[in-house]
Amino acid sequence: MDSRLVRRPVFDLLSGRSQCLVSLNVSSRRQQSSYRRSKQRLNIKPDSSFLSHDSTKQDHIIFNPPSSAPSVLHTPLKFLPKEDKRRQLLAATASRFQSSSSTLPPPVYKTQKFPHHHLTDKDIAEILRLKRQDPEEWTNNKLSRKFNCSHHFISICLDGCGAAGDAERKKAMADQLEAVKSQWGPRRRKAREDRAKRMELALKGE
Repeated sequence: MDSRLVRRPVFDLLSGRSQCLVSLNVSSRRQQSSYRRSKQRLNIKPDSSFLSHDSTKQDHIIFNPPSSAPSVLHTPLKFLPKEDKRRQLLAATASRFQSSSSTLPPPVYKTQKFPHHHLTDKDIAEILRLKRQDPEEWTNNKLSRKFNCSHHFISICLDGCGAAGDAERKKAMADQLEAVKSQWGPRRRKAREDRAKRMELALKGE
């Protein structure tokens, strides 16, 4: 009985080790499918920029050196003598790689062209009347669309005639803006502050 208890752990240890070795050999064994997968991944088509237009496929050495600083042995074209042969070589190379001038595609967004000096005194009087009648309804953008002009011109007309709006309306609009800002969270407030800082730096040219 005692000998059985002593021999049993030894048998368990040997049997467990044999199972581990068998599983290790099975997992590390390379099959034909795994070799095909690895070979297929290495079969990469060469980039088109490496090949010239008159070169054959896969029978030449690819020379694609990395970009580096200009060499001190290279003399710029400005300092070469007029009778130097390197001028002719550089001119031939430049003419071969010179890009052909082609017409650009039409712009995606067409610029709005407003007619100038087409509004009469009667139109300006109508602008003032509509603005004084209902300033909430007739905004500067809506007036510019109605009279086919820019909203900057509408602002100039209203400021010059004193119909840009009274102080009470401006104060009400400022209070409305502050009420909207009070509902902002910390993320939106910080985003707006960063946007204002970026605009200020852009106007300064920094």
